[in-house]
Amino acid sequence: MKTTGLGLIGAGRMGNLHTNALANVEGAAISGVYDIKPDVAKAFGEKFGARVYASAEELAHSADIDGVLVCSPTPCHPEGVAAALHANKAIFCEKPLCRNKASAKKLLNAGEALGKPFAVGFVRRYMAKTHELKKRLEAGDIGTPRFCNIDLPLGMYKRMPGDWFADFDACGGVILDMLAHHIDLANWFFGKPVRVYAASLLLDAKQPEPADYAACVVTYENGLICNFMASWWRSGRTGEMMEISGDGGSLIMDGTDDLTYWQKGREKQSIHTQGENAHKAQMECFVNSIRGTTAPTATLRDGYNSLVTALAMIESAKTGKAMRL
Repeated sequence: MKTTGLGLIGAGRMGNLHTNALANVEGAAISGVYDIKPDVAKAFGEKFGARVYASAEELAHSADIDGVLVCSPTPCHPEGVAAALHANKAIFCEKPLCRNKASAKKLLNAGEALGKPFAVGFVRRYMAKTHELKKRLEAGDIGTPRFCNIDLPLGMYKRMPGDWFADFDACGGVILDMLAHHIDLANWFFGKPVRVYAASLLLDAKQPEPADYAACVVTYENGLICNFMASWWRSGRTGEMMEISGDGGSLIMDGTDDLTYWQKGREKQSIHTQGENAHKAQMECFVNSIRGTTAPTATLRDGYNSLVTALAMIESAKTGKAMRL
């Protein structure tokens, strides 16, 4: 089997995570790297045996590169994606797709016109428990879903001054950076969101560890109501929970590998799920999409839809008004 060569744009946290995941994917490897910081790219190249390129364009146009991973900070995503599009290469872009709707629309139009595989990094779609939950929803195990509660407190998350995560304009806070995962899941499960209302707190950015809190209500086209709560507090718990209730029961997905199933007139059940590492599964799916044997599970269109919903939450929180989508 010919090795599928991947080029990495952005050799930071997520770039290293995906590179380590790719080490477990047969016949694929990071063969090239570009980072805006030459010393970071050099260190990465030495560690993983990847060629260092002088620009995103040079990397994307290399004959050794079959697909491009865009793992740079969010504001830099459009540059990396544009380079890969110009080179007619398959693309994996970390979420969120970018920082604003205008850029996202340009990427969506260009990416869909090109027709190459374009995956967005919604890794929770690759978890065994997520697939089990979706399967049970589609099978009608809880009847018609009516409402959903999502709770995402991240007490361990560090955002220090100098880190781009400490800049709301760059990262979009907890809504755009972390809640985007669960917005995507809700869209995947429930369909088209039509109305958003949100409130949020952003503490003084001069503090050593600024914090975010967001509470959002999204109404879907089918009438389902989804409540989102997320935080980047420093002194609280860390965890996640998604509870979906229908007219015949409820399903709960939390930080464990088990689902909890409640049904009318019956005691609760624990449903154990077990699958391979989700980051590996995500990279394997992208590599296989390049080879033409599968399609990305989370697509460019999915990335766009999640971004638009998240930006509507941010706008609602700023204005105090409900937003129509």
